[in-house]
Amino acid sequence: MTDPSEPETLLDLAGETVAVVDEDGVFRYLNATVTEMLGYDPDELVGETALAFVHPEDEARVVRAFDAVVDGEPPPDAPLEYRYRTAAGDWTRLRSVLSPPAETGLDGYVVRSRNVTGETESVRRLETIVSASPDVLWMFDADWSELLFVNDSLEAVFGLAPADLRGDPDRFLEIVHPDDRPVVERAMARLSAGEEIRIDYRIEPSTGAMKWVRVPAEPVYGVDDEVVAVSGFARDVTDEYRRTPQLTVMDNLLRHTVRNDMNVVMGTAERIAERTTAGLEADAETIRRVAAELLETAEKQRDVIDLLGEGGAPRPIPVEPIVSEAVERMRAREPRGEFDVSCAPEATAVAIPELRYAIDELVENAVEHAESTPEVRIEVDRDDGRVTVAVRDNCPPIPVEQRRAITDEWVMDRLRHTVGMGLWLVYWTAERSGGELAFDTRRDGNVVTLAVPSAHDEAPSEPTDAAGRAPIRPARRNGIAPE
Repeated sequence: MTDPSEPETLLDLAGETVAVVDEDGVFRYLNATVTEMLGYDPDELVGETALAFVHPEDEARVVRAFDAVVDGEPPPDAPLEYRYRTAAGDWTRLRSVLSPPAETGLDGYVVRSRNVTGETESVRRLETIVSASPDVLWMFDADWSELLFVNDSLEAVFGLAPADLRGDPDRFLEIVHPDDRPVVERAMARLSAGEEIRIDYRIEPSTGAMKWVRVPAEPVYGVDDEVVAVSGFARDVTDEYRRTPQLTVMDNLLRHTVRNDMNVVMGTAERIAERTTAGLEADAETIRRVAAELLETAEKQRDVIDLLGEGGAPRPIPVEPIVSEAVERMRAREPRGEFDVSCAPEATAVAIPELRYAIDELVENAVEHAESTPEVRIEVDRDDGRVTVAVRDNCPPIPVEQRRAITDEWVMDRLRHTVGMGLWLVYWTAERSGGELAFDTRRDGNVVTLAVPSAHDEAPSEPTDAAGRAPIRPARRNGIAPE
């Protein structure tokens, strides 16, 4: 058996190819790793010119680097990457370090090489993804004095060429809206101090109209836990800011117009009922009922407008208090109703705050659509990273067109809009929380299941109040803290 302490054996176990070439680039020695890396037997290559196996497109660059060291210049500071022909006739990418005799004491030049083909391909794939992203991905050094990286989307969003920002890293501040510039500068300082940030601000590119951008960013730490760089991305959210006032206008228009007009309709219906016969009185009651339903729809659309406009982030929310409150409200409204609740211990969802509205809506639907005494069973389970809230009722089957519309099996158009605002609120709550909504229709009733991610096995959740709202806390190191 070979003594593992022998130098040659240690070289074979090093995980990299070690070769010695003379000043003409001819192989004089190779360790056994060359067989695994390139497919050649070491003795097969001894006497061959090492540079003859370099890819033609890389050959001139490698030859220049080798000749410079032979002529007495210091070796390159960075390893040299190039393609090399294998015994199978294809190409692999090597990263090599060249050491002259003066450094090693050997009669020849030592070349240590590693196969970096997989690493290089991963970097290229990442570069392709980055180049295709509409967001501006960037990295500066810790004091913002040097731009380390930015992708080509900089020009489309900020109206600046990457070369301009590399030459003057503070250049982007010139196009920040003057009223927002202090906010941005404070965020930059907090980021350099080691705090994650997320801010929205306005920019005024010379190439077009004012824009809003959203910038989440975080510090990059070195081995000594000091901030060595800052990195993040900027996203154009102008359309979102335009939609917010548009939604507000629609909200006010629909809410006030419907409410005012329906109050007139209901008042008129009541006067008709007081002055007419029994037959017309029933018609007047129908008018009052439909008007009341329209008013309720108008109120629910306000919740939907808030959901679409605010875009709150998912957070840990205990589910049991929300379910309990929803059931108590329905018990007060429908004392004859039969309610049964089963809740998994410590079931905590990761969802947007509107989860409480969604659960309210499901329980309310189970009561309102019952043709006899409402029988409602609510089961809260936690399994496979999900919290599920299943609401079982004794209502007539939910029509197939409603189920398909809400689960996107049909594309909604002008003729197919049978689902009310409430179920859309439940659906969008599930979607924005990273969950889903499912229907199971049976002869004896329906089961509607809302599933959202679970906080179980994640970081401890922050306490919330009964409505699912998290308390406001001071910003902390490495915590996202908007301005």
